[in-house]
Parts: sequence; structure tokens; C-alpha cells
Amino acid sequence: MSSSLAAHQSTLLQMTQATPTCLWNDSADLDELAYSIGHGAVGATCNPVIALSILKQKLPLWRSRIEALIQEMATATEDQIGWKVVEEMSIQGAALLKPIFDAQGGRNGRLSIQTDPRFYRNSQAIVNRPSISVGWRPT
Repeated sequence: MSSSLAAHQSTLLQMTQATPTCLWNDSADLDELAYSIGHGAVGATCNPVIALSILKQKLPLWRSRIEALIQEMATATEDQIGWKVVEEMSIQGAALLKPIFDAQGGRNGRLSIQTDPRFYRNSQAIVNRPSISVGWRPT
């Protein structure tokens, strides 16, 4: 890589190109993830803490969807609606990673969703969660 080109690239992008490091973004926030992908990220994570952080910053974008979920899932608990929001944020983030997934044959381009830690003693409950999927799941 020429020194003038390297001078215009971020340290993260240089790292991902010059080393075997796979950069994952610790957020499914679409703006943050797009920025990270532009700097070499090939994956992301999401969990309830990340989702809450996104909601605090972008509640106007999510308010109507949460209200719709409350109507659609009339018998759901707040916990179930919260996990559905985590799932939907994750699916949106995963869509940004799909071109990487395709280009790299599924080796990268994934988004990892945290499982519900309350099920730590019940592996079957973790596996049976509808929001858990293996591999790429189109939106």
C-alpha cells in the first residue's frame, strides 16, 4: 500500500487490511455500524444494553415501531417486546452486513445477538428462542 493512500485511511481500516484481525462493531446502531463497515468492520453484536443505548439516542425513530409491537403483541410482556426490539435492531444491522457475508462466502458479515442470560441453566430454552438463528437469515 502506498504511503499516501495509507495516510488517508483510518487506523482501523489499515489494521483490517494489514493484519488477520476481523473487526466487529459492538453495536447494531445503523449509523455506527455503517461507519465501522467503512473502516473495515466485518461483523457486529447486539444485546439488551446496546439496544437500550440505541433507544435512548434514537427513540423518535423507534417509538412508532414499539407502539406497533405493543398492539401486534397484545398479550406479550414488556420483556418479550423488549427482546423483539433487540431482534429487529439486529436484523436491520445484519442487512448492512449482508454484502460482506455474500462477498466472503459467509465467513464474515454476521451479527451476533446475545441470548437471554436468564436461561443460562436451560440450554433448550436458549436454542428454542425464535430470535436466534444460525447463519444468514434474510430480512
